[in-house]
Order: sequence, then structure tokens, then C-alpha cells
Amino acid sequence: MENINYLLGIQSYANHDSGASILKINKKQNTVDYVAISEERLIRKKYPYTFPTHSINYCMEYFGLKSLQQIDYIISDWIRIKRWIRSAPAYNYQLFDYIKEKLNFNKKKIIQIDHHLAHAASAYYSSSYEKSAILIVDGNGSDLETNSFFYGYKNRIILKDKSKYHGIGAAYTAVTNSILNFGTGGEGKTMGLAPYGNKNGKIKLNLNLKNINTNFSSFMRRFPYSDVLNQIHENFRPNVIKQKIKTANKKNIMNKYFCDWAYKIQKITEMVMLHLGKKIYNQIKTKNICLAGGVALNSVANNVLLKKTKFKNMFVFPACSDAGIPFGLVLWGYHYLFKGKKRIEFNNAYTGCTYDTKDILKLLKKFDLTFSFTNSYKIAELIKKDFVIGNFQDKSEYGPRALGNRSILADARNPKMRNYINKKVKHREVFRPFAPAILEEFSEKYFDVSCSPYMLQVAKSKQSKKIPAAIHVDNTARVQTVNKKQNEKFYSIIKEFYNQTGVPVILNTSFNDAGEPLVETPLDAILCFLKTKIDFLVLGNMLINKKKQTNIQKKIKAMEASRNKNILEKEKKSIKILTKKFSLKEYNVKKKKENQKAKTYVLDRPIKKIEDFLKEYNYQEKPLLIIGTPDHTKTLFKLFKNKIKNSYFLNIKQNDIIQDKIKIDKVKYITNYNPQRFYKYIFVSSFEYLYDIIDKFQLKNNFFTPYDNSSRSILDFYYIKKFSNKSKLHSKNLFKPITIFK
Repeated sequence: MENINYLLGIQSYANHDSGASILKINKKQNTVDYVAISEERLIRKKYPYTFPTHSINYCMEYFGLKSLQQIDYIISDWIRIKRWIRSAPAYNYQLFDYIKEKLNFNKKKIIQIDHHLAHAASAYYSSSYEKSAILIVDGNGSDLETNSFFYGYKNRIILKDKSKYHGIGAAYTAVTNSILNFGTGGEGKTMGLAPYGNKNGKIKLNLNLKNINTNFSSFMRRFPYSDVLNQIHENFRPNVIKQKIKTANKKNIMNKYFCDWAYKIQKITEMVMLHLGKKIYNQIKTKNICLAGGVALNSVANNVLLKKTKFKNMFVFPACSDAGIPFGLVLWGYHYLFKGKKRIEFNNAYTGCTYDTKDILKLLKKFDLTFSFTNSYKIAELIKKDFVIGNFQDKSEYGPRALGNRSILADARNPKMRNYINKKVKHREVFRPFAPAILEEFSEKYFDVSCSPYMLQVAKSKQSKKIPAAIHVDNTARVQTVNKKQNEKFYSIIKEFYNQTGVPVILNTSFNDAGEPLVETPLDAILCFLKTKIDFLVLGNMLINKKKQTNIQKKIKAMEASRNKNILEKEKKSIKILTKKFSLKEYNVKKKKENQKAKTYVLDRPIKKIEDFLKEYNYQEKPLLIIGTPDHTKTLFKLFKNKIKNSYFLNIKQNDIIQDKIKIDKVKYITNYNPQRFYKYIFVSSFEYLYDIIDKFQLKNNFFTPYDNSSRSILDFYYIKKFSNKSKLHSKNLFKPITIFK
């Protein structure tokens, strides 16, 4: 099949949003087809950090591919070093890394691009815009990138600017995890809690905005703070937030203090996104903007950006978090490797596969589940009667939002429905809002938005009294507009509900229980339906009534056993197809060896760099200028004692970690920086404020730093050598006598 090509997109490192996408290019017919899925949907575990074996197999089965040899290229991103093996050498070695090494594929046909470029490709190539600004705002990507400006023109994407400063994504996650205690992926909860808070003068979160840079260095530690040491011992894990803070729990999360923190970080996010929106418009004056990166899931901030900048149109990719990276990778490959000129038609977010009706019928028969046939009129009637419906149709959605095909549906007119579904159906926090799914033609009558097909804009409600269950406490809603072209079946359900009630809106939330991924297969849907207080399950045109089922607990047990067995069997099958000479014994041996290498890479490498620098530096020619923080510089002198000779110190009057005032002996203090003065070279003596110092003093090539994107500070090295894992990092007095070098 000479005219058929396949591209596979996967992430290069153990990502919490692991997944895969395959793009099929038919040159003869000038068509493209694609499939994309997240690994969590297939293994039933949220944020798995595993190699996407199931996702790759799922995508290959979609196109009938039997071997990786049928794939022309694998397109991937990179995270710390642009290479395939150990792209993140400071991270703990995992099965993910081993599978990459054993992948049965020609490594010369693996192409790697910047993480943010993959985000940009996912958004721009999925939009219909010929010209567009592309804003990527992320936790962190390749080489610690946080914010990126791109320009999309026809089929080209051009990088305009990039920042590696602390990003709003990292700050939002820091508040979500360290203060609100919501855990991995809990940023949506923070956004939901924010409207319950208010401005609080006691809460301090300072930042500095300058062009593309968003600097939170006074609030939080800089990247990286996640590495192999975190896995070795909990005490080696750094406190991300610099100030002393209280941490929430499930009982006190609604206290004013925590609600106000959520409010604070949300308002700052809106301010940052508006700032970045204005800055990118100044560089790229087009009417269109595309958004991607994890922060683009903040639908409130998205709406602020659109309403308060000069952009007229906005496209936010539905899987704008790292879940969408595989799709962006294959789109980039299509346009850059195969010179594809035809843009894909991305009319909806349904990128999964369709499940055959015959297979669903076999499943119902196997587990003795009674059913009847249904239609849109009957489904709408059940919703009108206050029944909760699990709706499973056709292909699954890409990204975290349920858009009708894997949705729980209910009557938004019932003011009690929100609390009922939160408590009894989804077993989650009571402050979590739901989305109104509305017929697109009625959107502007009900909300301050005309089109929002992927629930990625929050708008003010104009008729909240009619649909109270879908309106948040601040009179806003994360709207999903639905038209017939995007999803005819879902549209017809809402249209029938409108015909029966006069209200063109139904409540829509994701089809899953708390802590579970969105359902993917019919079996997933049935299990979730039976284990929760969902009243009816719709599978295509089939309807299952909970009350008519017998021996439910026994059936749940049998179904779970069947699903677990199937997942394990597919795992073995996928590993066999994808790898060569795979051995768990070899992996376990290599894991110990590689993790020791990673520890050395993180802690000892900066020390070795400093040693080498000090050995080579010619103090006789000119003295050394040290610009930095007192605590970092004192640590430098403690570690290297008499190795630093003739030197001057310019104090930036901030400490990296330690709060106390610190005096440094054996160094001459200066107060002003003069680049023409008598010193030859500059030693930047700070980990936390490295980028601030480089930027402030406009340092080019005449400076030395021992740090890169995978280092720990020498303060961490000194503390761990001194106290091992017996106390939390930097919880004790660091400056007591210690001998490290003899």
C-alpha cells in the first residue's frame, strides 16, 4: 500500500496524561483519518504515569495494523534533553523507560519536537484559522518552558517567544496540592471552589509580569522540584511554596481561608492570561487566537482573555492538557514530514472508536441484563421526570470533558439535582459545578457566549432561575453548545427535551464515579451505572432500567473480574507486539542501576561542575565576581572552603531557602554591578533566583552556573549530606560544621 502512511504520536516520558494517536495519510485519495485515546481510559486508573501500551494497541486496532513496522514514523516530544532514551535523566527509572528501550521500532524513524510545539500543533491545526496567534501556557515542558508565543500561518507554525520562568500553571498546581490538598489533577476543583472565596488581604501571592515572563519566585521554588530523590524518601521532597501555609482536608475545605486561597489563585490566573493575551496580540496582530497547555483548561480565564483583548475569535483544543500531545505530534508530522497541505476537519472531539451493537448485545446477554429499545423522545422524557441517565454513544471524547457521548444527563431545572448527583451519584465535593448542554441556537439567550462546543469557556447566565442545577454560585456556567453537525444524537435529545419543556438545556457531567476515568467501553458504562445511583443507562438505542435488574452485586463482581482479566491479557499482548527481548528481570536490575545514576545526576553533578570551574579559573588574571543570595553563597564557601580565592560578592538581598540573616566571611562585599570593572567572570550563586539574576544584570556569556533543567541546589546537597533522610529537607539549621572534602 504505497500511498498509505501512518504516524504514531506518543509522549517521551512518564506522563500523568499518557496516551497515543495514529494519523493515517491516504495520498491517492488525499484524505487523512485519525484516532486518539488516553491510557487511563483503557486501564481504568487515573493519571497512571505508564507507557501507553494499551493506547497504542487501541489505535493500531482501529486501523487494522498488526505491527509497529507498519508505522512510518513515531513522533514524540522531549522533556529535559532532546533524546529518546532517558529524556529526563533526573527522574526515577520506570517501566516506561525500559519499554522505550525495547520498543521494536527503528530508532532513526523517531522524531522529537518541543513539547510546546506539539501543544501548538494540536490547537492550530485543529482550528479552521488560516492565520492565528497561538498561546501555550503550561506547567512545564521541554527544558522547563512555561509560556510560549507562536504564530500560525497556513500550514506553518513559527515560534515568536518563550519563557522558562515560574509559570501560572505551576503556581496553580502548588496551591491546589500544597494548600487545598486536592492532589494530582485537582486544578478543576480549585476552579470550582474559587467563587466561594473573596479577596483576603492576609493572603500574599506576589508575582512579577514582564512581557512573556510570569515570575512567581517570591512565592514558590523554581523548577525542577520533581526528580528521583522524591521517590527515594519523602523527606527529600522539597516544599514547593516558600511561605508557611496551612493545608486543607475534606472536613475544612469550605472554610473561608481555603476558599479565599482558591479565589486568589484563580484571580491571578485570569490576570496572567489577560496579560499574556495582550502581549501576544502586540506581537501577532490577528483576530484569531488558539490556546493549549494545561492552563487552557481554565475556562474562566479563557473567557476573560477573549472578552478583554482585541481578539475576535478563540479556539481552545478540547484535549488542551498533556492528554492532547499525541494528537498534536501526528498533526505536526503530517504537515512537516509529509508536507500535508490539507487541514484536517476537526468538527468534534470524538476521536475514539465505535463499539459494535452486536458486541454490546452479547455483553448484555452474557451478564443477563434486561433492556428495551429507546429513542430521543423517551430519553428526554426520563430526564424531564427527574431520572438520572448514563448516556453512552458512538466514539468517546478526547480530553477531560464529557461532551454527550460519555455523559451523565439530568434535568437542570431541578434545584436539588446538583447536590443529589454530587453526593449520591458521583460521590464528590458539594461545591463542584455541572455544565449546561444547550442547543447552540439558544446559547445567547441563556448565556453570555454564542459558541462553546468543548466546555472551555465559562459565561454569565442570563436565565439562571430556569436551570439552577447547572449554574454555579457566582451565576456562571461552563457552557457546552451543541449543534446537529457536531453530535446529531445528543442534539436530538436536547431538542426533544426542549419540545417537552420549553427549556433547551440539560445538565451534563462526565460519566464516571469519583476517582475514576471517564468510561470508555460498554462494560465500563454498565459497571459505573450499576455501582452508582444512575437510574437508567442508554447504550446506543438500548435502555437499561436499574430497577429491572437482578443480583446486581453478583453481576458487578463478575464484570469486574472479566474486565481486569481483559486488561491484563491486552497488556501482555501489547507488550509482545510492541517490544523485542522484553524481560521484567532485566528491568528490575536496570532500575536499581539507573536510579543510582539519576541520584548522582541530580545531586553530585552541580558539585562536580563547580569543582571543575574553580580549578580552571585564573584568579591571578582577574578576581571572580559572585552575584547571588547569602544562603547559597555561604553554602558555596562551606563546601569549597579554600578553593575560592580572590572574589567579590554582590548580594541580591534575598535568600534561596533560609530565612535568617547570613554573613559570609572571606569575601569582599560590593554594592553595585559594573560590567567594565576588574573582574573577569561572574559566578551566579543562586538556584532559586538564577533566571532573575541573569535577566536583571543582562548576563550573556560571561557567567557560570552549575545548574541546568535537571539539577538540585547545592543547599539540597549540603542538607542531605548533613542530615540524610532523618528530617524534612531544610527543616533544621544548615550552618553547623561539616567536612565533605578533605
